[in-house]
Amino acid sequence: MNWANFLILLLCPLMMLFCMRGHKHHHSSDNHTIKELQEQITKLRADNEQLKKQLESK
Repeated sequence: MNWANFLILLLCPLMMLFCMRGHKHHHSSDNHTIKELQEQITKLRADNEQLKKQLESK
């Protein structure tokens, strides 16, 4: 086996490690975004309830 074949053989597992690391980072940022969206929804619901009460009192 020459060096070129050996390097190609090692390239596959190394690329897999980089891909998995990148996927994990991307996934954690998605969770952060979902949490922010849930907080925004909660705030919008509270604002909506407050506006309904204001309309009912008029």
